Amino acid sequence: MDAERITFESVEAATRAIDAIGSNNSRMMATRAIHVNVLLRRVPGPLAKTLKTAYNDIGAEAAISSDAYYEEQGAVTDMVVMGTVYQHREVRRVLIDNATVRSCIEAIETVVEHAPEAQGG
Repeated sequence: MDAERITFESVEAATRAIDAIGSNNSRMMATRAIHVNVLLRRVPGPLAKTLKTAYNDIGAEAAISSDAYYEEQGAVTDMVVMGTVYQHREVRRVLIDNATVRSCIEAIETVVEHAPEAQGG
């Protein structure tokens, strides 16, 4: 048995590689092979904390300022949300009905869905 690092430049490339080994459901698995980081600027602290919690709950990550994390009054933070295409979509599914974070979720979705690696190619 050998092991080597493998990277994919797109969901389409990951799908082809997964198909080549004879696996089923390769398209969904491929979205788990592509990681996208998104920078959000000037996010109110409570929204940042809600997003961070949702990302952590599904096994992804979000970096926010300590002030926002510790819920300091008036905190506003930039944040980096980090996850696979699948994880970003899962957070959207979980939070899309939450009107207070909808604009953040839609901004993240725009970046993720237009990232070159999330596209076919």
